[in-house]
Amino acid sequence: MKKLVSLLLALMMLASIACVASAEDKPYAGQTLTISTFAFNAELLQKNIYDPFMELTGCTIVPDGASNAVRVAKIADAAEGDYDVVIIGDMFVKQLMAEGKIDTIDASKLTNLANVYDNAKAPMGEGYGPAYTFNRLGIVYDPATCPIEITSFADLWNPELADYVAIPAITNTSGPLFYYGVAKAFGLEPGKDDAAIFAKLAELKPNVKSTYTSANNTITMLNQGEVAVAVLLDYSYTTAKNANPDYVWVNPSEGMYGGYNMLNVITGSKNKELAELFIDYYLSYDVQYAEAMDGVDSPVRTDIELDEEHAANFTYGDMVNELILPDWNFVTENLASWTEQWNETFGVQ
Repeated sequence: MKKLVSLLLALMMLASIACVASAEDKPYAGQTLTISTFAFNAELLQKNIYDPFMELTGCTIVPDGASNAVRVAKIADAAEGDYDVVIIGDMFVKQLMAEGKIDTIDASKLTNLANVYDNAKAPMGEGYGPAYTFNRLGIVYDPATCPIEITSFADLWNPELADYVAIPAITNTSGPLFYYGVAKAFGLEPGKDDAAIFAKLAELKPNVKSTYTSANNTITMLNQGEVAVAVLLDYSYTTAKNANPDYVWVNPSEGMYGGYNMLNVITGSKNKELAELFIDYYLSYDVQYAEAMDGVDSPVRTDIELDEEHAANFTYGDMVNELILPDWNFVTENLASWTEQWNETFGVQ
């Protein structure tokens, strides 16, 4: 019954938008919404989000997809009005906030926010945008080429994995999560025991084939047998599993370190009202359900129920409350130092 009521409310909201657009000849016609987003799953995002939103509102969406670090640099250098919305991970939201590039939003305009998990409503503080998906860090390995069974981050140090492992660069969204996982594996504390943590990472170096900045490239390496083990976020496992259903996902025994991908308005947007409407639409039942069913993102809505098959790869249900979420202010304060030490250990990314 709860699911049915929520679905009806979502349909009513969409019908309301459609009616307004029809009655006023689509009042957002002629407006262009430029969105900085991931290049990952571009076709599914177009199908599930961009195309239906453009049909409802009459606007034009221009997605600009690239890696997180590239997009942060582009937004930082852009003139006001060049971008309207940024879809990006938590660490990079903090960086853009420090650059003054993230605008506040009017949460009262987000009609879908009431159906979102509390810890996803405003992860960076009141007045800033919501998360639209959770993610968690895990280990993916190919049992056909991996010589050992893996259950923990600590297993990556096994000498049988020499030149077999891919780990995220510290500057990736998943990099600080891995850093926390390494610390936990060896009873150390980030920010307090950094020298000891980097000493452990130096011991791992002989096993590391790649310190990646692109999950897509890492999955290709896994498929081609160049690596047997990869530390990845859960949504990347969906793509990996589509290539080889025998790949194994591991929730490390050290715990589920995770975070969010978020939706925010860029400072200076000329289409802020439309940008807020887009953010609200992204949280709608239809979008969240479609994205989950297509294996793109885990839902942040509490009223979406997934079967075992579709929930298998996602941070979903009870897992949401089990996530270990870093203090992103602390990460941001220490990232420059960590990056310098990382580059000394693994080379410049």
